[in-house]
Amino acid sequence: MSMAVSIALDFIISLGTATVFFIFSGKNSIPKPLQYFTVQSNIFVSAVSLICAVWGLSGAEPGWLVILKYSATCSVTVTFLTVFLYLGPRFRNWDFLLSGANLWMHLFCPVFAIASLLLRAPLSLPFAASFAGLAPVVLYSLLYLKMVVFESDERKWDDLYGFTDGIRWVWSMAAMYLASYAVSLLLRALLAAF
Repeated sequence: MSMAVSIALDFIISLGTATVFFIFSGKNSIPKPLQYFTVQSNIFVSAVSLICAVWGLSGAEPGWLVILKYSATCSVTVTFLTVFLYLGPRFRNWDFLLSGANLWMHLFCPVFAIASLLLRAPLSLPFAASFAGLAPVVLYSLLYLKMVVFESDERKWDDLYGFTDGIRWVWSMAAMYLASYAVSLLLRALLAAF
């Protein structure tokens, strides 16, 4: 029963994300894909969810796919927590953060992804898999750092999150890595115990 609900949530995640991108892509509500971790993490979890849903209908998922789902879920969980624990309190722009496409990407998609993953529990992922949960944040941070700190002025991105003020970017990256790894370890522990 719980696997059937998880598969249904996977289809909802994929269809919901596709719908959001289709509806809002022409209204400038969806930002440039490479510039926002929110967009990247939602695309990642949507693609993996679709693969899991289709594969789940045909039988047991291979271990690599479970780890990929875990990694994608960690990435949207980081999105969720960043919005509610950092961006919301810092910028106090809840109307923007929780409306239109952002409502789906910041709240519904992450919650559905977490539920879908936990409904597959109990699963015992190897400790090394916890680093797969950190990988999306590390990859994005390297791109973000290059585009915000080291890129030429004409190609440079704005520091959307306020992570790179002076030398502060080193501490911001360290904090994001630690927080993201804590999310990864927590989801891994919940999968084993849930």
